Amino acid sequence: MGNKLPALTRDELIRRLMDAGVAPTAQRIAVAQYVMCEGDHPTAEEVANAVRTRLPMISRATIYNTLGRLVEVGLLREVRVPHDESLHYDGNLDPHHHLIDKGSGEIVDLDFNEVQIANLDLLRERYRFDKLVVTIEGTIPHA
Repeated sequence: MGNKLPALTRDELIRRLMDAGVAPTAQRIAVAQYVMCEGDHPTAEEVANAVRTRLPMISRATIYNTLGRLVEVGLLREVRVPHDESLHYDGNLDPHHHLIDKGSGEIVDLDFNEVQIANLDLLRERYRFDKLVVTIEGTIPHA
């Protein structure tokens, strides 16, 4: 099990930033690389800890501003976990859902088609929504 993150080269990552209108500074590249290629639904604090191993002088404001900008331009998604005040960041932009392990807090991506909603047409009749994301709380069996 686990989440498969894209294997992006540095050049591909820079191109994605530039295509999204984000200037590829060393700080932005480091933050984007960690969340989009290495991290597993990290919080901003986890991003800061990882990025500071490469760029010790990066400020907390730069990290938060970069994460916000990457969400704004659609390169990352925010994941809100029930009963957790921290935002998590997701570099997987494919349609998918999440399973959150109640014991460890681990977040696992579930393929969009793994979760079926029987009354989706009824929901569409009643509500307007732009996207559908299901969060399941449970336990991840570890072998």
